[in-house]
Amino acid sequence: MKSDGYGSSSSASRPEFIPAPWNLTGRGYVFVYNFSEEFVRKQGMILTHLQPHFKGGLGTVMLVDYTSSNCGPHHELLFIPGKFEYHGKNLHSISRIFVSSISSVINGQRNWGIPKDQAEFQVEQDKDGSEIWRVRFKGIEIFRARIQSGMIPFPIHSAVAPSTLMQSWEKHVYFTRLSARGWGRRARLAEVRGDGQYFPDLSTQKPWLGVRITNFRMTFHEPLIIPEAAP
Repeated sequence: MKSDGYGSSSSASRPEFIPAPWNLTGRGYVFVYNFSEEFVRKQGMILTHLQPHFKGGLGTVMLVDYTSSNCGPHHELLFIPGKFEYHGKNLHSISRIFVSSISSVINGQRNWGIPKDQAEFQVEQDKDGSEIWRVRFKGIEIFRARIQSGMIPFPIHSAVAPSTLMQSWEKHVYFTRLSARGWGRRARLAEVRGDGQYFPDLSTQKPWLGVRITNFRMTFHEPLIIPEAAP
């Protein structure tokens, strides 16, 4: 096996604030799910005050290797349970996300209200050509996946992943537009599991679609921020 992990970077001082917009490049995987209602209720990790806003629909799991960003290269694992209704719009919202960079944690929270935590990532290529992702948080392996990819490339754009995010953070709501393009190939989860405490255990859920994305370019635009309405 060949390892390709950034590990977990840290700094003794608080990272520099780098305002939006951000431009990022890299590669990764997008898996689209239609999660069951019971699964979301038990493992969706939705903030209590957002639960009444949850409307279901397609959810997403993403694994990303950012080769460049405004805060440098880093890895990312995120979970989107589905869509939420807010101000008359149904938008996706990230309920759990881990990154390997503390700068990404701080800037993700401040710029877009994304609830990031820092974790350790390990990415390996196996002999059979599959890729293995492992994520550890607080000394626990919270996620593991073995991914196999197809051979035929096709162009992709923002329609593969959410184009607008709605995030609730520190009594404000952030609406962020995303744009992206790159090249995709079909991807399959040969194995996947989460610990069920810090990240959902996906072993009982089957993806509706899986795509491996390479050479992507993504922009996180400056968000619209409004005060959160009283419950």
